[in-house]
Amino acid sequence: MSKEQYCSPHPAHAPLLLAAVCAHWRSIATSTRDLWSSLNFQKSSLAEDDTELLLLWLKRSGSRPFSLRLVLEPAQSQPSASLTAFLSTVFDHLTRFTSLVICVEGSCPVLAESKSQILILQELSLDVEWDDLTVTQLLCNLFRSSAMKSLTYVNFRGFRSDSSPRLDHDWTNVTRLYLAYEMSVMECGWILSQCRRVFEARFELVGYWGESSTDPLVFAPIPLKYLRQLEISSLEDLSPLFNAFNSHSLHAMRISLPRSADPWPHIPFIDWIQRTGCRLQELRICGPVTEEECAEIALIAGIYPTVSDAPGM
Repeated sequence: MSKEQYCSPHPAHAPLLLAAVCAHWRSIATSTRDLWSSLNFQKSSLAEDDTELLLLWLKRSGSRPFSLRLVLEPAQSQPSASLTAFLSTVFDHLTRFTSLVICVEGSCPVLAESKSQILILQELSLDVEWDDLTVTQLLCNLFRSSAMKSLTYVNFRGFRSDSSPRLDHDWTNVTRLYLAYEMSVMECGWILSQCRRVFEARFELVGYWGESSTDPLVFAPIPLKYLRQLEISSLEDLSPLFNAFNSHSLHAMRISLPRSADPWPHIPFIDWIQRTGCRLQELRICGPVTEEECAEIALIAGIYPTVSDAPGM
């Protein structure tokens, strides 16, 4: 079995299938900790015995680091007691997890407040309802306590940053970063400036409902010498980012702006190419860019951009 695969709790799949062959196989299967070190739930809703299955997996995996994937499709109309119990169990045992993926499109039930414990989480992916702030608050508590220093992969979707504290986390070890929630370009730049080792980043700035400012945004220089792929979808002007970040290693860039946006930040982009000497291998622009601008980009960057009017990436 691959360590990258999540085990299914279905009786026809390992490890439950192996444990059902005979008493001898059951003894071997139940004592082999690695067989129980990951679990995958992908279903329309959780049942009462799903929490018992999770506890069984946690028990039989012994002290092994644990990986969990929970995807509920379609979303439940209301948070169920089963989902509440399941997620509470997850966060009660959070110190055991190295990988945690939770995708709940409905409203996510209130979770217990996190304790200030050092976690071994390396991969964290959360996708929750737009108006649910409970998980966001939980993460802010964890981040402020520097409990997640091991994180290398972060994927957050559906949070509202204006209603909760900023994710003040030590992002030093993060190498892959995907963020999609209501945040400003200023917060995007601040997070990028903390990710000195990131090589793949994607930001979907889906809107920002905080207080707007008429003052121009100014970023300190953002050196990102390992960044190879950057994707940004934004409703705001991206010029401050181009004026600040410095990454000569960037190979692929995708920028998406709505039709109603201000003119594409052509001059800051050209200045960035000339300043860094970056030679892009892939450039995709979705938004209001002219043929003349594309020709100038091709002349300076050595690559003609792929242009699309489709909203999004």
